[in-house]
Amino acid sequence: MTTKTTPPKAGASEAGTREMPAMNRAAELVPTTYNEAANTIDVVWTTGASVRRYDYWNDTYYDEALEVTPAAVDMSRFDAGTVQVLDGHRVHGGVAAILGIAVSATIADGEGRATLKLSTRPEMAGIVADIKAGIIRAISFGYSVKKYQITPAHQRDDGGTIPLYTAVAWQPNEISFVTVGADADAGTRQQPSNGAPCEFTTRAPAQSISNSQGNTMPTAEHQPGAAAPNAAPIEATRTAAPTAPAPAAAADAAAAATEAAARAADITEICTRHGVGQLAAGLIRGGNSVDHARAAVLEELARGTSAAGGHQNVRIEVASDEHQIRIAGIEEAMMHRIHAASALTDNGRQYRGMSLLEIGREFLESRGVQTRGMDRMRLATEMLHYRSGMHSTSDFASLFANVANKRMRAAYEENVGTYTQWARRAPNAPDFKNISVVQLSGAPDLLKTNEHGEFTYGTMKDAGASYALVTYGRMIALTRQAIINDDLRAFERMVTAFGASSSRLENRLVYSQLTANPVMGDTVALFHATHGNLGTGAGSALQMSALKSGRTAMRLQKGLQGEELNLAPNFLLVPASLEQDAYQLTSSNYVPAKQSDVNEFRAGGRTAVEPIVEPILDAISDKEWYLASNNSQIDTVEYCYLDGAEGPVIDSQNGFETDGVTWKCRLDFAAKAVDHRGLYKGAGV
Repeated sequence: MTTKTTPPKAGASEAGTREMPAMNRAAELVPTTYNEAANTIDVVWTTGASVRRYDYWNDTYYDEALEVTPAAVDMSRFDAGTVQVLDGHRVHGGVAAILGIAVSATIADGEGRATLKLSTRPEMAGIVADIKAGIIRAISFGYSVKKYQITPAHQRDDGGTIPLYTAVAWQPNEISFVTVGADADAGTRQQPSNGAPCEFTTRAPAQSISNSQGNTMPTAEHQPGAAAPNAAPIEATRTAAPTAPAPAAAADAAAAATEAAARAADITEICTRHGVGQLAAGLIRGGNSVDHARAAVLEELARGTSAAGGHQNVRIEVASDEHQIRIAGIEEAMMHRIHAASALTDNGRQYRGMSLLEIGREFLESRGVQTRGMDRMRLATEMLHYRSGMHSTSDFASLFANVANKRMRAAYEENVGTYTQWARRAPNAPDFKNISVVQLSGAPDLLKTNEHGEFTYGTMKDAGASYALVTYGRMIALTRQAIINDDLRAFERMVTAFGASSSRLENRLVYSQLTANPVMGDTVALFHATHGNLGTGAGSALQMSALKSGRTAMRLQKGLQGEELNLAPNFLLVPASLEQDAYQLTSSNYVPAKQSDVNEFRAGGRTAVEPIVEPILDAISDKEWYLASNNSQIDTVEYCYLDGAEGPVIDSQNGFETDGVTWKCRLDFAAKAVDHRGLYKGAGV
């Protein structure tokens, strides 16, 4: 019987040469073989088992098997000693990705075995320890295939329903330690665009074809150049009809092809929708599922978000409307007029040459208020009473208050009192209740235990002081007449005076704790002979001997339980009348002629003191002077503000009794001498 034989369908069985990427497979680590002395470990890097892969050339799945024989496996890299042990197949990771090298390898009994020598770099110590302990045990190897022998699905006798690609010429490239070993059902492909040539041959069916004379001809293996699958149909006489593919196998192959096409379309759609279309080809060619593609897309989005500085899908933006921008510009211009050092942007520069009435007219017009025909007094009244909201404060009153607060704050900070150099700032007070300051003694002395090793209890004594915040304040007004006269200088002088006077008030309150000599918690005055911190008589006048006496008195101070504190003075507080004496006694320019003249109170001396001149002290006495320890050593005088109101604060209100805007400046402040031990007073007489 003469029949016509058609070539196999182009697909998994198509012969030829293609560019194939390097691929990875799971391998087996044997932790018990770790050699401590040689720093080596044995692995079974292949058994050639069949794994499922995806042929992106022909859009179909196939099973891949490795022929593990000396003839099939190219061991030249092992023989040359160039098979590196890498971190997660990082072939482009540089030398830092190298964890070791394969020192020997064999192919025997269908297995590939190797001995890996690990690096001894210091940064590798932790990895080697984890490998030794069996914590890091997932490994994989990368390889490239030079020749496949393809067995079509209908010719397989092992129960497989898709083509079998057997690698009959292949070469291992590297061995890697990985976080998760390669999935046997989805091998990882790398370098899809830079592969190596791989020859594909098709395994012939297990049958023969008869020629026209009835002679039987064996079917040869189809080579790329032979008239095989892609040649024209062959006229031949067959002694028996060829075995047709099983219907079930054909149906399975068609279903697999349909499923692969749908999967490719879904992956492409997901990647394109999320703006990471560059991932689609690699995910499809790698045989990844749609769920795996979703995870890869999320990971890529997270990586891009992190590189951009954080989550960018949801953001909160604060926008300023035209009214807020205009108010900010007017405020800048007014602030610049009363304080030339303040910043002025383009927004504020447009109002710089305008008077207060001109600014008010433009502002009211922008808010829909008709000012045509208004006289100057009426315009000033409208400015001071205009509100942008039903229950809000007048816009111009708030604007003036903001300017006043900024200028007053600048004046306040320019006139810092000398008390800040030696007194201690306490935490802000939450309210006006009494503030209790508890003093603890030092820990009790350690005592020798008896022969039974018995320990005895010790106690700590405490003492305390209390004080409360006091509110200080004054009121001033900006009248319509001042606005009409454009008298911002008077306004600036008022708020500047508020800042300077607030600083002076704080200074007086702190120094009054020294000059008033208040009664302490033990019912004894702050400076008293009982406290051992008062020098009197002619020898107490400010001189070297008096400073020595004061230093000695502070050294001998004891704590609540009689413990030695060993305090030293750090500051010398003097009235203006003693300024010259103070600077001479603490000068570093004096060079002594003999050892007894060495001045250790000088700058750089072992008990150097810093002179602080305060004219407030002159009002009480021009002879008295004080020594103070650093407040980090021991409590001296402390001061505090009300929480949220650190320093003076200005509030504004449209006046009813006053024809204009009234400002109230307030200061919530308190100071208290807490402990006498860190202070010393020289009476000077």
